[in-house]
Amino acid sequence: MTSDLRAVWYSLVLDERRFPPRAVLDESGRQQPRTVILQGGGQSCQRLGFSIQETTDYGRPIAVVLETGLQSPDEGPVLDPDWPSVLRTELPFWNGCEQEDTCVPDLVLHSHSDLMDVQQFCSSRDRAAWTLCSHQGESEGPVYVVETGRRRMVVFSRLENQGENAYGAAIHISTSSNLLFSSLIVKDQSDIQIECYAEDRLANQRSCNISAPFMKSLSQVSFRVEFEFSRSVFLDHVQVVMATSSEGEEGYPDDNINDIFLPLKYQADIVFTRDPNTPRFEIRADSSSSSSSSSWDQSESSSPTFNLTYYIQNPGIFSVQDVVFRADIWAVTRRGNQLVNITDYSIERVSGSHCMLPQTRTTNQVTAEDLSHLSQLNHSNGVSESVRCRLDLPASRELKVTLRGRLQLPALLAVSFKSLELLTAASIQLEASSPMFLQEDRPVRQIILELRKDEDYIIPVWIILGSSLGGLLLLALLVLALWKLGFFNRRRRQEEEEQPVANGKAAEEL
Repeated sequence: MTSDLRAVWYSLVLDERRFPPRAVLDESGRQQPRTVILQGGGQSCQRLGFSIQETTDYGRPIAVVLETGLQSPDEGPVLDPDWPSVLRTELPFWNGCEQEDTCVPDLVLHSHSDLMDVQQFCSSRDRAAWTLCSHQGESEGPVYVVETGRRRMVVFSRLENQGENAYGAAIHISTSSNLLFSSLIVKDQSDIQIECYAEDRLANQRSCNISAPFMKSLSQVSFRVEFEFSRSVFLDHVQVVMATSSEGEEGYPDDNINDIFLPLKYQADIVFTRDPNTPRFEIRADSSSSSSSSSWDQSESSSPTFNLTYYIQNPGIFSVQDVVFRADIWAVTRRGNQLVNITDYSIERVSGSHCMLPQTRTTNQVTAEDLSHLSQLNHSNGVSESVRCRLDLPASRELKVTLRGRLQLPALLAVSFKSLELLTAASIQLEASSPMFLQEDRPVRQIILELRKDEDYIIPVWIILGSSLGGLLLLALLVLALWKLGFFNRRRRQEEEEQPVANGKAAEEL
């Protein structure tokens, strides 16, 4: 530049390719470009201050661009073309580490879930008698319980940095398909913020950035991650893998990953009830059907029918598969008289369930039998016929199971009774291999089928003979007791005393 140069302009830009820039001049309000007056053969030096804004990128330096030019390029002297008019440089950040090029952080991650294992679940006295608790020693490893009404699982975590500053620290979370990420909440009002976003739009993966520029040495942050149980995917376990990383060279990478794998048992919230209306029948005697031995057809359409109805409700959020329903109807006497039989079934409001009915006898022999001494036909004095069903219970649904039966009139007319109850005991249970368990191992619901018979009973001969002999024996004992007490001797003395008196009166009259 020649000695006659009077005025030069310059423009200073920080982080020209970033918006917003990470640094701004302290006098940002002054107009740019700015003008400086130079004397021939002299120089001018100006000190410009700038401030760093809050940023997460402290790893890359701030670019500084200085451009200069003449205030009046068409008048007066010109600039030396050998000197550049644009100057570019960089202002790096100090990473706070011993080696300026790389940091050596030591991130340590601790995590645990809020699910109880079986031992913790069964420590309550109220649950000591539950099925799961009575068999808790049979499992090979720890099993965790999802209680009734639980919708979420929480993982409590703590991240520590026991090494140098950790730039670009992040946490990566992946889960099994039955867990849905809900939220991540930092605890204890920490200055460190954690922001999560979905990774490649996968519902079971999240990446969470430590929003501070770096995680300082010897700092820590505690947080909780909430997951919701999926309503469409059901598994016998949950898995949460949490891994932390940074841009530095990790000193001990083994403690950067927590793999939480928990085998599960779900508490099934099933309500099992029966129809409160008890079937009652009155059977009228028919002399034409009272033969002691005959052959008959079970499909006789004129016989009365009845229904046994049960309700199984699942108010929970998980479907319950392969519920074993069993109904035992004590319908056969010890002599083989089948009083009723189950002919059909129906399962309402749900599909995918089925039942197996008892095998139908082609012919049955009816035999005269006295049941008048029985009030109820049950497991102690009869033979049962069983109906077995496999049921699938969708979440928040109720299932209705109806067993249809028919009275067997030939057998009912052949046996003797006045009032007889037929016991039906129905139960539900889950297989031992099921990931679910019931509070009660095998809840039972009973229905009583009441039968009354309107007929004249023939008193057996042995009852008449026994009653007569008992009466004579009682009379003999009474006479013997009176004799022992002297009742008959007092009677004889009274007669002897009355006889002389009667003789004296007769003599006086003469």
